[in-house]
Amino acid sequence: MAEYHGWRTATVFSSEQEEAALVRQGAGLSDVSWMSKLDLKGPSLNALPALGERARSWSLGPSHLLVTCDPDTFPAISSANGVWVTDVTSVFAQFLLAGPASRDVLCKLTSLNVSEKALPNSGAGQASLAHVRAIILHRDLGLLPAFHLLVSRDYGESVWDSLLHAGSEFGITQFGLKALQILEG
Repeated sequence: MAEYHGWRTATVFSSEQEEAALVRQGAGLSDVSWMSKLDLKGPSLNALPALGERARSWSLGPSHLLVTCDPDTFPAISSANGVWVTDVTSVFAQFLLAGPASRDVLCKLTSLNVSEKALPNSGAGQASLAHVRAIILHRDLGLLPAFHLLVSRDYGESVWDSLLHAGSEFGITQFGLKALQILEG
């Protein structure tokens, strides 16, 4: 464990090389709750300045965006001109489910169609995940399928356990920050 952007998080569970290899072969789960999350609502979202390379925006509906990013690349967005910004970082636990079997794991826990056609890279969906309301964001790590899963912090541990249980037949592994850095290449 180490402090990362003010959050205590796992850096490694076994070895970063082994964790990265296991994720590439099957599925892996990492806690990335330290990522910043901004909820943006309003009719003027199309007038937002560019977010930069490290920030991603996700459409959650008409006039509704979610922005996720590393805390050190937090975009300078403030409520003004018909856009309301709420920092929801502490509201959600955020998990990263990655690997060739990540879709298979998700299919066991949600009715959301997570096929490449229905939820393409950079796509977002909202559905029940392990009986908990979730936001599911598809963002591949290079050629590796990957999904960011946001759930209420109150249900984080329960969803984490459900993901590990559902992924056991696919050889799911927990991975830390060092393996994530390898996978991000």
